[in-house]
Amino acid sequence: MIPLSHYLILGAILFSLGVFGALTRRNAIAILMSIELMLNAVSLN
Repeated sequence: MIPLSHYLILGAILFSLGVFGALTRRNAIAILMSIELMLNAVSLN
């Protein structure tokens, strides 16, 4: 069984990548994809 800490670390990494992408991209589609990644990270936790 996978420990809870692994899920939390994975969610934090995905959320951080989404925030980085949303803040650094200029293309609207890329920003929306980054926001979607952040939402998926939240739903994982």
